[in-house]
Amino acid sequence: MSYPMVDRIRLEMGKTFPFFVDQVDRNLGQFGDEWAKEFDTLLANMFPDDISLVQAVRGYGEFAIDGMRLMKRFEKEHIYVAKTYAQASTEVYHNEEYMVNLYLPGILLSNYLWPHHYRQIQFLKSCFLHDLRNSQEPFFYDVGVGTGFYSRYLLESVPGARGVGFDISDHSIQYAQKQVEAYNCQSRYQILKQNVVTEPITGSAPFLISVEVLEHLEEPLPFLKALRRMLQPGGKAFITAAITAPNADHIYLYRNAEEVLVQLREAGFELEQFVCAAAYVPKHNEPVPQIAAYIVR
Repeated sequence: MSYPMVDRIRLEMGKTFPFFVDQVDRNLGQFGDEWAKEFDTLLANMFPDDISLVQAVRGYGEFAIDGMRLMKRFEKEHIYVAKTYAQASTEVYHNEEYMVNLYLPGILLSNYLWPHHYRQIQFLKSCFLHDLRNSQEPFFYDVGVGTGFYSRYLLESVPGARGVGFDISDHSIQYAQKQVEAYNCQSRYQILKQNVVTEPITGSAPFLISVEVLEHLEEPLPFLKALRRMLQPGGKAFITAAITAPNADHIYLYRNAEEVLVQLREAGFELEQFVCAAAYVPKHNEPVPQIAAYIVR
């Protein structure tokens, strides 16, 4: 099959970041047509012209290289660079140039260029979407929408689904809205600028997702307790966290998946199942970025 947008991004990477081209080839070989079809559609919808695609590739490249530098430092020091949530908010979430040109396109493309990120999508599809699709009330909250990828994915996959997203960054909200509109799902979705810890939500939902938010907080437990209050009794949540994965806005260091699970249980969640995926196989015993995803009730 032909995937012209995947071919285009491969070409652009070859011009600017040739050492990342193998990510496209490797993932195509590993995940096949399903990966390529989804990625091709995302690229066509979000970056339909050459200018926007080139900008996205440059943003992703700089985002990935920054992460690699921080990982090299982490391998030596085994701690994240000390940073408060207020500092991260100023430097990242409310920094328009950084968010729009680097952070948001970087994260968006990483969903398909980083194999552990794509495995997380596969876990969502196999263990969460079925219940949402077959629910009499397919309504969800997405707390910390980021690029809007996961909200859009649920809306696109379940035509009857409706959702409300929450974020504290105007730039994330605008980017997420753009993505939802690109897939013609905007009539079933609303995004609010709201911190659900300091401004608690009074209503609850039968489904909830929160993707890679915990590591961005100084204290994840109050946030997890807020999520638990937002989930209806008997509801299902998809919550994930980055582990040993330094980034410009990563504050709380999880060293293994069990540490996340302890906090989930302390917040009142019951584990249904989880998966932990690594970015790559270590050459020796060095730490490796991981993602842990949990289905909880």
